[in-house]
Amino acid sequence: MRDYQNKYQAAREGAGLTQEAAAECLGWSVRALQDIEQENRDPSPEKVAQMAELYRAPWLHGYYCNRCPLGCVWHRPESDVELQQLALEVGLEAEDGEQERRDAHELARIALDRKIDDEEFPKFQAILGRMLRRSHLTEMAWIASLTQVEK
Repeated sequence: MRDYQNKYQAAREGAGLTQEAAAECLGWSVRALQDIEQENRDPSPEKVAQMAELYRAPWLHGYYCNRCPLGCVWHRPESDVELQQLALEVGLEAEDGEQERRDAHELARIALDRKIDDEEFPKFQAILGRMLRRSHLTEMAWIASLTQVEK
């Protein structure tokens, strides 16, 4: 049985970054990032804010809001993503309308025994990747809609 993917690792991978690239951009050691992703160390609110910004994952703030006032001081980010580009990406992502239904069915099948075995894990990772991609596009569309003014 494998463990679930850490939320910080999921956000980093959703942003398409390796641990090495993310650590370099954050100004941290790879070991420090690994410790956070392996849950050997709790990140500080400042580190969560850095990861949320770099990974374009403001939802990371929500995990900290239950423990500290980080979410209370979070400011809406500016978006450099064009709505037209997002619309194109969402359209391409949604070309196979049945994929979400198949993913939901497969995820339910995997979850029935409350364990992810070695045979199920690759399928679970693939579903998670598609879900993270859709989530990322949705979040970017939301941010873009809040920050862009019609020209």
